[in-house]
Amino acid sequence: MERVTSGDSTSLLSKNVKIEGDIQGEENLQVEGQLKGSIKVTGNVLIGNTGIVEADIEAQSIVIQGNVTGNVIVRQQLEIQPTGRLIGDCTARSIDIKEGAILEGRLNMIRPSGDSGAAQASSTTPEKSPEKDS
Repeated sequence: MERVTSGDSTSLLSKNVKIEGDIQGEENLQVEGQLKGSIKVTGNVLIGNTGIVEADIEAQSIVIQGNVTGNVIVRQQLEIQPTGRLIGDCTARSIDIKEGAILEGRLNMIRPSGDSGAAQASSTTPEKSPEKDS
């Protein structure tokens, strides 16, 4: 839970609460209850041990201790704790999967902004030669 520290405040979805819908905000979010929909926050997201999320998630950093079904886009680090389970695709700059954690999906690593690797990758793509009609 120490990863959810950036920003001034943290919204809490407690374990006895169920929500269907989209959550957007400019702060951190801690989910201990059930959520079905989508999450898009500028801060960090913590899915606690009792959290059950069926949603696509976009956040600065995400720590998963509970269950997540959906795709995640993480601008910094994704951490899946031993009790955590992610079923879905992940795009992140850094990924930390602890022993015992479950991940079923594809991983896509993003490069830090300003990295010229993307330009290098596109320059290595072979150009299509013009076709001639006979």
